[in-house]
Amino acid sequence: MSDQIVDDFYTARNLLYLGAYPQALANLSQQTHLSGALELEKQSLRLRAYLGQQNYSLILDEIPATATSPELLTIRQLVLIKQQGSASPSVVGVVDELVADSNNLQSPSFVAIAAQVLVIAQKTDDALKILALHPKNLECVAMTVVTYLAIDRVDLAQKLIARVRTWAEDAPIAQLAEAWTSLFVGGPKYNEAFYIFEELAQASSVSTVPLLNALAVCKMHLQQYPEAISLLQEALEKNPNSPDTLANLVVCANHAGQSLETKTQYLDQLKHAAPNHPFVLDLEAKDAEFDALKNKF
Repeated sequence: MSDQIVDDFYTARNLLYLGAYPQALANLSQQTHLSGALELEKQSLRLRAYLGQQNYSLILDEIPATATSPELLTIRQLVLIKQQGSASPSVVGVVDELVADSNNLQSPSFVAIAAQVLVIAQKTDDALKILALHPKNLECVAMTVVTYLAIDRVDLAQKLIARVRTWAEDAPIAQLAEAWTSLFVGGPKYNEAFYIFEELAQASSVSTVPLLNALAVCKMHLQQYPEAISLLQEALEKNPNSPDTLANLVVCANHAGQSLETKTQYLDQLKHAAPNHPFVLDLEAKDAEFDALKNKF
């Protein structure tokens, strides 16, 4: 449906994807005297930066349930999912209705955000269908890669990455998608993923919490746990309440043979910071299953 076009928010969008949320917000604040679609896009990016910072209440205050913008309404549903730790039928139903209106699908940003909700809801076919409408939009490309990896179609992700290299090889979002794919493939690709994440951090002069976590995950897969712990500790200094950092520290501490006290400390911090984090919910489900089995004997 759309060809690659000039992105008025190229820098802010890249900063958002790299996890440099304060820098993205600062960049957006410099964009003034906008109107119409550009003002809406700026608002959408600003709210998504707040989402990255887990400022959920701020976003919900700004986007009421009665909002008329499809893009903003979809961001609201994504926030509710993050808050609840799962995609409830009512939340997904709102997005389904918005996706059913073909006029809404003209916006690549709406499509990319709606696809996130659909993938979380395991409606990957629906996500791929709408993402295909914008093959030259980097956000939609990145989300398509995420969707392929979610359904274990790494072959399709690799083919898409190869095509993207012909027109957006140096774009940070495209490089991130390639690194995600390499991390999924594993083996020798772990090192490749690490170097891509490292180059992105150096090029942007920002070692963000998401990038530090990505680097740490690469090191964990390479069984280089001291290096992984060092990266995660750096991430924790930047954000002591980062759920992904705390979850990775729990896993890393276990593999590195750290004390039970250390592992418990990280887990308690995680439960306090994000009680609905997938890691916490999965662990609680496993504990409940174990208790149920134990009671049978």
